[in-house]
Amino acid sequence: MKQVFSVLSVASVAFFTLFLSTTNVSCKKGDTGPKGDTGVANAIYSPWLDVTLTSQGDTVFYKDIDAPKLTKDVLDKGEIKVYFNWGTPAQPDVTPLPYFDGGYLIQPSFSVGKISIFSNVPASTNASTKQYQYRYILIQGSVPARSAVNLNDYKTVKEYYNIPD
Repeated sequence: MKQVFSVLSVASVAFFTLFLSTTNVSCKKGDTGPKGDTGVANAIYSPWLDVTLTSQGDTVFYKDIDAPKLTKDVLDKGEIKVYFNWGTPAQPDVTPLPYFDGGYLIQPSFSVGKISIFSNVPASTNASTKQYQYRYILIQGSVPARSAVNLNDYKTVKEYYNIPD
């Protein structure tokens, strides 16, 4: 009985191998699945801007920056970040606004089409060195969710949204 089982096993394996090698076995590609969630939000960014703040008294400085793509929809559903470069384009030292260190205050305010900068110091761009420039980033909202990026870290935001220097 043991020999019959061995012969049948070998014959079955041989037949199965021969069958598989002579038949066309293929897999059918499955149906396309549903469209996934929206990916990275659209980010609109300004170049580094030269901004001259105007004195509104001894300790109030102010400037409106035109931001034509800052819409009501962005105000309602998106995110707006303004960054200040303490350094120069060659040696940047970028910090998010608002900024307050106990002495200096630089504060943005937002409305449709413009970003207003208020400060208690004359934080205007130096025309010759380009020190103290400003940049804004508008992130259009599409799907309510937690942000996958720390918006207070300029380097991370720049990398995440592929924003050039």
